[in-house]
Amino acid sequence: MPTKRLAAITLATAIGLGALGDHLLRAPLWGLNVALGLIAVAGLGAALGHFAGASAGDATTRARWPWLAGGFFAAMWAVRDAPLLLAANLLAALALPCLPLVPDVTLRAAGVVETVAAPARAAWHAALGMFRLAPALPPLPAGTVAGTRTKAIGVGLLLAIPLVLVFGGLFASADPVFGAAVTSLISVDLGQLISHVFLTGALAWAIAGYLWALANPARGSAIPLRAPAMNGATVLTALAAITLVFTAFIATQAGSLFGGEAFIREQTGLTYAEYARRGFFQMLFAAALSLPLVYVAPFLADSPDARDTVSLRALMAVQLALTALVLASALWRIGLYVRAYGLTEDRLYGTAVLLWIAATIGVFVGTVLRSRPQAAAFGTVIAAVVTLAALNLINPAGFIARYNLEHQGRRGVDVAHLSRLGADAVPLLVSSVDDVAAEQRCSLVEALVKRHATARGDWRGWSLARARARDRIGTLESFVRSCAGDN
Repeated sequence: MPTKRLAAITLATAIGLGALGDHLLRAPLWGLNVALGLIAVAGLGAALGHFAGASAGDATTRARWPWLAGGFFAAMWAVRDAPLLLAANLLAALALPCLPLVPDVTLRAAGVVETVAAPARAAWHAALGMFRLAPALPPLPAGTVAGTRTKAIGVGLLLAIPLVLVFGGLFASADPVFGAAVTSLISVDLGQLISHVFLTGALAWAIAGYLWALANPARGSAIPLRAPAMNGATVLTALAAITLVFTAFIATQAGSLFGGEAFIREQTGLTYAEYARRGFFQMLFAAALSLPLVYVAPFLADSPDARDTVSLRALMAVQLALTALVLASALWRIGLYVRAYGLTEDRLYGTAVLLWIAATIGVFVGTVLRSRPQAAAFGTVIAAVVTLAALNLINPAGFIARYNLEHQGRRGVDVAHLSRLGADAVPLLVSSVDDVAAEQRCSLVEALVKRHATARGDWRGWSLARARARDRIGTLESFVRSCAGDN
């Protein structure tokens, strides 16, 4: 397909998606609207990228799974109702379709820098928007002088519309007399009209830049990575010091693990549960921070000799093993804490991150330790996609509610926390009301009804979780009346 025709199709697609986005994003609740909008952009991006690649004879260079995975996480906005999970889904749905913009190489062979830079690259293209697309658009066809002038006036009117709306809106808000006159002439809310034009234009601008980058990939634009060179012994010394710190920490954990609660109380004055409460996220952060250090160590070492190479690889393997032990200790701690105080979203999501880091360690063993660091980024991204997909499939809110009710229901649960879990937990909570301590049942039911029975929006904010929650809340009417009678 000729470039100019492809540019015109891209522009029309971007304008249509911009108008669709303006309509979808104005819902009082978000749900199906986010899913539809993101899936539309991902789907059209995949189609345009494949079509443009096929036209250029390199269709095999673009992986399709990032768009499919992005579409899956976008669709979860119409299924789940957990704010933290939905935020992660939104980030994934925006970031994954950026991966096909990695230039020159397949995603499996892309390095860490190129993979991490893909969202920034997409943001840059979106910011440029029409600046890159406009030169490729077909020019106005030549014709008679009158015809050319008419076309020029038409283009001028199109350009004038947003300017007239902006200045007219400003003046209408500045002077009520002028505002009344404008309203009497055109019975349109200028503020609303300006808002629609601005949001549609901004979305179309960004989408046009992204789609055109897919249609015209920038070849030869890989980001150069030039690490500062260090002596091999310097890198070995630094990594050895970190390894010693990890070793000392693991040694202290062994005493806590095998010494039991008596050892903990004697050494710290804390109970098992209080001890477990401390340090989980710090340990998680330390484990996550150690992986980039292991990854860059071979790059920093300036042509080490054979003996240093062997020593460096051995130290990297030891560091990965110690990091795995730190994760095991963190998992043990969070298990103690959850058994004592129950499960929350932070603790569940923290455990999911822990499992992702553990999977990344496995990826490093198969790539970095085997002198194939370029494949580490791909494996890490796949591990993250699988982890987030698993979270969506297990329904975190329902999982948390079920665990807390099974382990704490009869001796008292945190009613306020259960009611804040979101619509995903409502069906389970409604069916398990009898498992809650008698003195807490009315409080739980009233909190659920107050939070979910009045949640309304149009079709754009529809989600499966909220629809199910409203249906199940309706079955509590008799229970609510009995609670009111008791009061």
